[in-house]
Parts: sequence; structure tokens; C-alpha cells
Amino acid sequence: MTLAAASGAAAAWPWLDPDDKAVCERSWSASLLAGALQRGDAAWGALAIERGVGAPAGRSIPWASWALRLCGRVGAPAAAGDAAVAVAAVAAGGIEGAPDALARGALAGRLLAQHVDEARAHRWLLGLAGLAEASWQRNPGAASAAAGALVAGAAAAGAREVVALWTAPALMAGDDLAPARRFGEAVTAPLWLLDGLVRLWLDPDAPDLAAPTLTPLLALWLGGAELAPPLLFALAGERASPVRRREIHSLLATRPYRAALAASVRGALASAREVVAGAPRSRPTERGLAEAQGEFLDALAERLRFFEGLMSFRDVLAAGAALGPPRAQGDLSLPDVARADLRAAVASLLESAPWPESWEVQRFGVLGSREQPVGHWFARATILMALLEIGEVERDVRADAAALLDEIPPGELRYFGAFRDLPPDADDLAIMLQLVAETGAARERAETWIEVMLANVDDDGVVPTWFYRGPAGPTTPGATWAGDDCTAVRLNLLAALLSFDAARFARLIDANARRALDAASEDAIRGACFYDGAYTDLAFLRFARLYRRRAGDAPRAAEIAAVEAAVLSRMLGSQRLDGGFGTPLRTAACLEAAAMADAPDPLLIERGLRYLGERQLVDGSWPAEPLYRAPVKHGREGHHEGRALTTALCARGFAAALSRLQRGGERRA
Repeated sequence: MTLAAASGAAAAWPWLDPDDKAVCERSWSASLLAGALQRGDAAWGALAIERGVGAPAGRSIPWASWALRLCGRVGAPAAAGDAAVAVAAVAAGGIEGAPDALARGALAGRLLAQHVDEARAHRWLLGLAGLAEASWQRNPGAASAAAGALVAGAAAAGAREVVALWTAPALMAGDDLAPARRFGEAVTAPLWLLDGLVRLWLDPDAPDLAAPTLTPLLALWLGGAELAPPLLFALAGERASPVRRREIHSLLATRPYRAALAASVRGALASAREVVAGAPRSRPTERGLAEAQGEFLDALAERLRFFEGLMSFRDVLAAGAALGPPRAQGDLSLPDVARADLRAAVASLLESAPWPESWEVQRFGVLGSREQPVGHWFARATILMALLEIGEVERDVRADAAALLDEIPPGELRYFGAFRDLPPDADDLAIMLQLVAETGAARERAETWIEVMLANVDDDGVVPTWFYRGPAGPTTPGATWAGDDCTAVRLNLLAALLSFDAARFARLIDANARRALDAASEDAIRGACFYDGAYTDLAFLRFARLYRRRAGDAPRAAEIAAVEAAVLSRMLGSQRLDGGFGTPLRTAACLEAAAMADAPDPLLIERGLRYLGERQLVDGSWPAEPLYRAPVKHGREGHHEGRALTTALCARGFAAALSRLQRGGERRA
């Protein structure tokens, strides 16, 4: 076998031969019969061989085919099949059913030990153990300001497979492994960069963009100060459609990206050639391997020239050498698209009022009760408050809010209305007080709900989650409910008290602010029984914003500001490569947080808006996501969710971020 490029234009890699698969399969079958392999290895082993000979269509790195060629060059044809299968096993990471790297390495060692001294095979394995195999992160955290830090992590992986490829022939020949290892390490970077090009340009089934996956190729471009921002924006949102893939390809084909890639690959190839120049050649096998290394570098350089030509041609077709992605929606700018998205979300909410699909309807009763209560006041109030914050709504939302407040009886603000087994609570009171403060409606009635709260305040001024006492006695005949000290609910109530009458409730605000600060740690705000971390973090920021403006002398201003800064850093630092922060609801929370920052990164907001807008459904809504803990049927616990609830909170965060992006540096009031 010779070092010749495979025939056929479909092959992305050189050094393939149609007979390679049969050679590897014969070796695999013989090893099974000899007991060197286990029967359970058959399924994943077949896939490893398939991938190791370049399938499909010559797009996978052909580890096994290359091992066959190299063993032929060192005069070890009898061991070539086993060496090829061993290298394919080492490179089988990510194949369904394949064991971990340690087990695959041990299998490779058993195959090679049939041809060499067992101690040498063991040393070969130990040499691989300290190297990382190829494993690229899918949709990792990728905050705009820290994009350069991604490069090191991606570049550190993938050396194990390459070193195994080049040291296995040296092992078979009885040569020193160190020179082959040095070459393998030197050629790791350009090999994986070219693999990224194959996957990006020639393999429509590769998930690199759809995931998106932080391959060394993307990491290289994200490490460039001028290259990263356009690429981060292009990767935000969905990437699977032909329109978006064309947008990304058009960007990556431009001259700056081609230049950065060429400089990196050529520099790495030059370093690898220096390694080849210093390789030993005293034995025929050493000369054969050194010559193969030189020819391999020539083949990689030829592949780079091919992709340079392909990308240059693509750039000419796109007629765009400027640094920046073309727009996928005609002449609409991101703010134009975002405003249309927001209008659609608001229209969806207005048309579906009073949002019955977001009500909590307990058809199976609540924790053994025979009643079938319905909770809708809280959901409706949350949606109305979001609409009021969004503003510029073509409907009298204040009138709708006033009508809702009038539905609630004096002194009887409960989640499930007339269902008395559940006591009044601080969360319902919080959202209603915010509505009262915003609209000025039902203030007298609100005082009756406040009286219930005051009957439950302890001697230190701390307000519990559940209100078991009222001015006239117990509020419920039922059992005690869990979660009586929920930090997220306390933060909601603090925001409400600050909005309603900060001076009047100064003592309660101070006591409960102290309690909330006690729950704050470096990595989370603890004690949120009913809401998740993103909701709780945002609740703290909303409280802190109001505290700064309305708490008079603000005795805890410094403490609150310190926690606020930590929460903002944590939330804004969690943006991922796709522009989102997890789910649409979490993304909306983080975008709203960004709108409260002193100087948010515009790119962070743009990426988040694009992600959130492209997760929006065509009717303007977002799919329902779990919002808060609730009892579910048969005595179990789950989470309540509603499409309108999710849409309202997504639209609120969307509107805040869009407004901040248009205002520039002004802090959101």
C-alpha cells in the first residue's frame, strides 16, 4: 500500500483505500476468535471501523486507514490490521455503546501485545493516558467578554488519537516512541482544524453548527478579538435552517477568517516540519516513518489549499468581504426584528386574555381534598403586571388590573380563591400590591390583605410565606404547608412593599432584607422553595433596584449592592454559545438583568434577543415552561406552567433588553 490520495471527489481526506475496511474486519474477527476481544465489543467495534476508514463518503478522519499505510511504511504488514483496529478503538470516543477511554485503551493494548513485548505495549498505553481525547463541548458557556478563554480548552483535546496513530507503527517496528509522539503532538492542532473544515463545509449532517459545538476551528476564530463578535452573533439563535447556515458560511468565508485559519495551520505545519527534520533516520523503519510524516504534512497542506480555494469562491459568491454576517430577513435590522417579535408577543397575550390555559385547575383535588379548586388570580396578575411594565399596549390594561383587584374579596386573598384549606400567602400579596401601586386601584381593599400579613409578622419583623393567622383568628382549618420561608417569595414581597409604601413598611423592609441577604452566597441565593435560581436571582435584582430608589437612607445599601453585583456577574456570565442562557424563560430573566446593569455588553443583549426571538412561536407566544412548585395529582409535587405565563415573562425581559439596547448606557429605571 502506498501513500496515495483516494480516488473519487467525495473523499475529504487522503490515504484511503477501498480494501481498508475488509482488512480491519478480518483483524477484528480474528481477535474475537482468539479471545483478545469480547463479544459485547462487536457492535461498537463495527462502527469504529466504519468511521476509521473514512466513512461516510470519506468525511471522518480515517484513523484505521492511515494506520494501515504507516505500518506498511515501517515494514510491519502482518501487524497492520491489528494496529489499525487498535488506533480505531482509541479514536472511538463518542460512538454509541463504546466504553470509556480507559477501557478502549486497554483493548488496543491487548491487540498490539499480540505483536510486541507486553511491557512495551503497556508503556505505550501509559504514554497515551496523560493525553486528552477529542471531546468538544456542545453549546458551552460563551459570554462575549470571555470568548478568548474558550480557545485553550478546545485546543487541549484531541492529542490522544493523533499520538496513538503515529506511535503505533513505531511500536510495531521496535523503534523509540518519543520522536513519533513529538510529531503526533505537533500535528494535532492542524489535523483537528482541518477536520473542522471538513465538517463545516462538506458534511451536511455534522451537528457542529446545529448544536452548536465548540470545535477547535470555532475556538480559533472565537479567540480573535475582531473575529469573535460577528461569529458569536451569527451563532446566536437557530442554526439548522439553510438560510442561517448560508449566513454563517458567508461570514466564515470572508478574508479575515480565512487569514486567521491559514496563519494558524501554516504555523503549526511549519513547527511539525521542524520535528520531522530532527527525527532519527538511522534505521530503515525510522526513515520510512519520517518520510511518511513529511508526505502527511504535504497532504494536509494540500487539503488546506483546497479549503482556502473553496472558501474564497464562497466569498466571491456572497459578494461580501466585509467583516459581519449578512442579514437573513431582508433589510430588517435586529431592533426592527425584535420590535416585531415583541409586538407579536403582546398581541398573543391580549388576544388570549384572561389566559385560562395558564390557570391552575386541580381536577384531582389538592392533597386529598375532594374539592377541585382553580387558581387564576395570581397568573392573571402576573401577566397584567408584565404588560404594564412593557408599556405601549393597545389596550387599557390598567382597567383590566382594576377589575381583577375588585374580584378579590376583602381579607381573602388566596391562591385558590374560596378554597380555604390553603392559607393566604406573601406571593399573592406581593403581585397584587404591585398592581395596586402601579394602577392606584383598590387601595382600601389592599389594606385588608395587608392586615392579614401584619397578623403573621414575628417579633423581628420577618414575614413568613404562609399567613396562618388573620385579624379575626386562623385563616385555614387545613394542615401546615411546606416552604414557609421561601427567599424568592420574600424578595417578591420586598419589591411590593417598596412599591406600595416604602416609608410605612421601613421596619419590615429592613428585617426581610436582612433575611434575604443572609440567604445570599457566592454562587447562589439559597432558600428559594418555590422558584428556580434564575427567577430568584432576578427577584433579587428587581428588589435591589427599588431599594436603591425608594428606601430613603437605605441602611443596607452597601450590602445589597455587593450581592447585586455578584448576582449580575453570575447571570450575565452564563450566556451560552447559542446566545441563550438555558431555556427561553431563563434567557428572558438574564436579559432583564442585563437591562439593569450599569454598562451591559451590547453584544450580549443582541445575542440574547436573537436567541429568544427565534425560540418564539409563530403566534407570538413561547412554549410553556415550569415556573413555580405546585401540588400535582395523587399527592405528588411538580411545577405549574402556562403558555401565557411564560410568554408574559419572556416578553417582559425581551422588552427591557430591547429598550436598554436602544437607550445605550442609561440604567433601566
